[in-house]
Amino acid sequence: MRVSGGAAMLLLCVSCLWTCPGDAAPPDFARIKTAGRQLIGAWRLVAIEYSGPQGETMDPYYQAGSSGIIIYDSSGWMSVQITAQNRRKWEVPSVRVPRPAERDAALKAEAFDTYYSYYGTWDFDPTTSVVTHHVKSSVIPAETGADYAQTAILEDGRLIFTVRSGGPGMETVRRKVWERLPAVAKNPRTTPGQP
Repeated sequence: MRVSGGAAMLLLCVSCLWTCPGDAAPPDFARIKTAGRQLIGAWRLVAIEYSGPQGETMDPYYQAGSSGIIIYDSSGWMSVQITAQNRRKWEVPSVRVPRPAERDAALKAEAFDTYYSYYGTWDFDPTTSVVTHHVKSSVIPAETGADYAQTAILEDGRLIFTVRSGGPGMETVRRKVWERLPAVAKNPRTTPGQP
């Protein structure tokens, strides 16, 4: 079978992203290529579903009606941002200072509590359908260096992340449902690097 230069480069890049030195079996390039490529792009948060031992309940971390976006880049980088709805607006300060005036401290704390974001790299294991985010920096500094793994499935055009935790009888299940965003039409007058 003849492989074009571009296809050969894609296979090489994919093998570098999803294999580790010392793997016993060769990777299934076709499956990796298809599964990983399907995640690439921008996704809009549709729903966060949370259930615990007592049944469905509000997610203790996110507020009802939260919105967000997650982006997977083909180079291996990712970013996620989730915000509560109806965030209180306040004047943008002219200077960012580490110790806000007392009147601004409560507003800043509220802004922090209604916004979540991190960026880093990602990889996907097609044998387990697990996507792992390797956090490089987060709005919560203690998350820097963390690895977040979650089962990822594509269902009816939606990307669904599932994380299970806790033992028998105490299990919690968090599902985040994302919907692919369409490509944005580029305005030739606003191309980066041009006036």
